[in-house]
Amino acid sequence: MDKGFFARLTFMLGLTVWAWLVLWPSVNEWIPAPEPVKKMFTSRISPGLDIRGGLRLMYEVEVEEAVRDRRDLRADQLVREMGVRLGTIPKDEMPSREAMDKTKERVKAVLEGDRVLRMELKEAADVAKLDRELIELYGDLRETGRTSNTVTFEIRTDFLDQIRTTAVQQARETIGNRIDGLGLREASVSVQNTDIVVEVPGADEATFDRIRDIIGKTARLEFQIVDDEATFVADLTELPEGIEKKVEIASAGSAKPQVATSFLVARGGDARQKLTDYIDSLKTQGKIPEDHELLIGPYARAEDDEAEKQKQGEEAYRTYFLFGRAEVTGQAIEDAFVSNDPQTNKPYVAVNFNHDGAETFRQLTGRNVKRRMAIVLDDKVESAPVIQQEIGGGRCQITLGGFRPYNEVLNEANDLVIVLKAGALPVPIRPANEQMIGPTLGRDGVEQGAKGAAAGILLVLIFMLIYYQVGGLVADLMMILNVLFMLAALAFFEATLTLPGLAAIALNVGMAVDANVLINERIREELRAGKSTRAAVDQGFDRAFWSIFDGQITTLLAAVVLFQYGSGPIKGFSVSLMIGIVTSLFTGVFCSRVAFDWLVRGLGVQRLRVG
Repeated sequence: MDKGFFARLTFMLGLTVWAWLVLWPSVNEWIPAPEPVKKMFTSRISPGLDIRGGLRLMYEVEVEEAVRDRRDLRADQLVREMGVRLGTIPKDEMPSREAMDKTKERVKAVLEGDRVLRMELKEAADVAKLDRELIELYGDLRETGRTSNTVTFEIRTDFLDQIRTTAVQQARETIGNRIDGLGLREASVSVQNTDIVVEVPGADEATFDRIRDIIGKTARLEFQIVDDEATFVADLTELPEGIEKKVEIASAGSAKPQVATSFLVARGGDARQKLTDYIDSLKTQGKIPEDHELLIGPYARAEDDEAEKQKQGEEAYRTYFLFGRAEVTGQAIEDAFVSNDPQTNKPYVAVNFNHDGAETFRQLTGRNVKRRMAIVLDDKVESAPVIQQEIGGGRCQITLGGFRPYNEVLNEANDLVIVLKAGALPVPIRPANEQMIGPTLGRDGVEQGAKGAAAGILLVLIFMLIYYQVGGLVADLMMILNVLFMLAALAFFEATLTLPGLAAIALNVGMAVDANVLINERIREELRAGKSTRAAVDQGFDRAFWSIFDGQITTLLAAVVLFQYGSGPIKGFSVSLMIGIVTSLFTGVFCSRVAFDWLVRGLGVQRLRVG
């Protein structure tokens, strides 16, 4: 025996042991695995939704919103660039609100439809500053018209598909990160055109509700300054039934530590909806100034009013009148975690900003000392603390409002951390289909199918052993090794095993047997031609190799095409098939050769029985 044989044998045995250790935790239910093995090999094969049942969610990505967002972003950038050229905004500095107000007195961005942006300039001479050099900074914009005081742009057609595709992929990545944050290893997230499909095998009703809430959160976090000096709310008349106007004393800057500011309040189970509907009507009528927002948040001010204290137990919401521009957003977040306030014994979410976000947050708080800063999550004001001093260090905290039990606030804080760390959805998503489903075949059907598959494999093993004798014994061992390596590979990559995947495994078992049939028949022909056992084995493998290789490669090409153009179950089938082709080639050619070499060289078998 040469050294090459021992190297090949050691490699095969080592790989077999490794494959079993990888697979063992996945079959722990039938063959209990030791704790060290489960700790070292943490990957598992996950049963698919059609085998185990569970939760299936489908969301439609509002891709046109991505086009509008790109247009809106370009509008803000063009206004800032024009401000620099007009001298109203310092170059290489974050513009203050006052600087932006001065800029907007001379240049205004008007948005039309989904793609069109019109820049209106107060002075005709300023139009020349919107030159080709500035426009070329944004390759996705195309100038469509120019007059004495306006320049019109639109998003280029050849960029639309790219914007939409990127939005879908970013949404898929964000949802995947949120699912991972929940620790749902078996869940799968896939894309079908502009739809995102989430499948969670084995999910119960409680898990269903939590996953749906977390996935549906846009998680758009913004820090906006409250305009407590404005009289917009105070000027509102003829309020709808159930909405009342109240006045509070607030700080509007170091020079105005106490100003009377008005806000709206609604109470009861439909309080939030009442205020939302009223604000939407104001937007529709164009009454809310373009540079401001009217948002709502929990109302819990009951310290000084006995009548308020009696209503403290009921749900209540209030409005905040905010400057519309958010200078710091969730994109600046580097980390988020849940902590506990020792004074109130309530959980809160601690946020750490990245380097640029920390500097922007420092400047924002430094310019607005003694003003209220609203912490806005998904268009809802979570809290609005007064900025006491410039906040450096890149840290802040989000207090979840309302008089609620500790565990409820803690659960909301944990879920908020998940979505903040995963990132905000790039565009809104809309539920298209939500359902809890059972296994396609039912538990009994799956069990009967497994018994049928086992019986079929057993019959193949018996047939090969009877017909090819020693050669059949080798073929049986190789088929078992092939299944082991295939399942180990699926476990290693944490694949989800579906019914189409099971079909691919069954197909690969047949293909693996086919390779051994070709090898045994070739060896038999060489023995009948009078060759020695060793020569017959060598010639048999050499002559069978290309037939085996050609058959496997053509099947591999078909699997690649299925993976490229298929979706969902078809892709699952093709992946399992491709893995099986690699393992069947390895066991059918490499491992079989090692086994036959051990028989004819190691044991010195002179008469090899191959049927």
